[in-house]
Amino acid sequence: MQTAYLSLTNGIPIESRLFDTECAEEFEGDTTLPGMRKPGTEWEVGMYLTRDGAWVLNTLIVRKQDVINVFKEVEGDRAHAWLKQYHHLEAAERYFERPKGGRPKIGERLITTVPARVQHEIADLAEMYAEPMPDTVRRLLGEALEHRRIIGAPGSRQER
Repeated sequence: MQTAYLSLTNGIPIESRLFDTECAEEFEGDTTLPGMRKPGTEWEVGMYLTRDGAWVLNTLIVRKQDVINVFKEVEGDRAHAWLKQYHHLEAAERYFERPKGGRPKIGERLITTVPARVQHEIADLAEMYAEPMPDTVRRLLGEALEHRRIIGAPGSRQER
């Protein structure tokens, strides 16, 4: 289901964007039913991590006659605190808490999306080579660029 949310620019909600709730990772928050809340109250019912890496907080606001469902992007530190508050400790650790002495930076971050078929094929290769998927992706990109150099494809860098 496509859902609109307020996107942040420098921490300020600036524009409306869409995300697909079925393709986002969802984390449950306060599950109190709206009928148990007084008008004027609001509570955080969930958080989504979108395919594009945005953290989107789902808040319900009780008014006299109805309930408003609001989706708003939050900064990483707010998402981290929220995940811990609602006991999603594994996700908080996975997305925000790196062990000291972790892997050194090996290059600039590249974020992309691929069809499920391609992701499964990369996962199969990673398993075959007994390496993490990011290492497999880096190796495949390097091999593809090397192949372009070998065949002299337009735009390829001939020198190493």
